[in-house]
Amino acid sequence: MQAMEAGGGNRSVPEVWIRDAVPADLAGALALNERCVPAMNSLSPDRMEWFLREAETFRVALAGSSLAGFLICLAPEAPYLSPNFRWVKRRWSDFLYIDRVAVAPAFRRCGLASRLYRDAVRQAGSRFTAMACEVNLRPRNEASIRFHRRLGFRAVGSQDHGYVEVRYLTRPLPL
Repeated sequence: MQAMEAGGGNRSVPEVWIRDAVPADLAGALALNERCVPAMNSLSPDRMEWFLREAETFRVALAGSSLAGFLICLAPEAPYLSPNFRWVKRRWSDFLYIDRVAVAPAFRRCGLASRLYRDAVRQAGSRFTAMACEVNLRPRNEASIRFHRRLGFRAVGSQDHGYVEVRYLTRPLPL
């Protein structure tokens, strides 16, 4: 997971509607995901469909008919084999895991990723006591590191996978 929104949220958020993802959103979400590589891992169409079925939260932000962004979160019981998800799951039991958030370039730096995070917390209600994610240290995703720091996430560990090094972050809920 990587937050693609940089820095200070110094532009106002355009009129955007946030709703649950539906199958018709998957091609656009996949295209946006792939534009964000290497800040986020590449996905196959099958994996994107899996997220639609298995995610605790898969929300899209729409500006008119344009996909402005999306957020995918998983519950601890998700059948997800990601080494990052498993790292978090070994240490906590009641977390909302942010697998990925992507914001289209035209909507960055206007608070949309923050809105998506707050929306996910509202959707989850009181089910979870914390949010967890990871950010890339190598290749370094400085925008994601700053974004999560602003939201109050704290480093709780790191792992070098060889092709990427990540820092694990958590923060108590509510956001």
